[in-house]
Amino acid sequence: MGGGVVLDPFAGCATTLVIAEQLNRQWVGIDLWDDVLNVIVKRLEKESEKLHGVLFAEDINFTDQKPVRTDNKETAAPTLRVKERIPEPPGRRMTRPEMYEFLLEQKGWKCQGCDREFDDSRYLELDHNTPRADGGINHISNRVLLCSPCNRLKSNILTLSGLRRENKKRGYMR
Repeated sequence: MGGGVVLDPFAGCATTLVIAEQLNRQWVGIDLWDDVLNVIVKRLEKESEKLHGVLFAEDINFTDQKPVRTDNKETAAPTLRVKERIPEPPGRRMTRPEMYEFLLEQKGWKCQGCDREFDDSRYLELDHNTPRADGGINHISNRVLLCSPCNRLKSNILTLSGLRRENKKRGYMR
């Protein structure tokens, strides 16, 4: 194994730190929880049979002092920003019922997420292809009809193509 240092910025239960000890690696654990030191020490002592030697609490350097910022309070990743909302195209906006009827005419009574066909259009729900949370617009060009299970799986996380990939992976598509 290499001699790198393992960093666990959420060290609460000490699982990563125990593995680092088992691999004879140096480690740094960070957590906001007041009692984290006691939890880490108890967990490491409990796991000591699997470790390369006995670990004593005094071997752990602990501080509750916040580090001093040296970045002039600049954003660490200025290019990682929330997607900009795209304005809807000009012209008359379709109502929800109009969008629903339009998509039924275009795609039929079929879920666009799993390709399942229904004998009643009430099994289909109007949803966004690209979620509004990711900058998707509330326009017919960004609307799809999904069955309830697909709509729940897609949530506000997946796009339609992501949903279809997930359905294929799970074996839900023909």
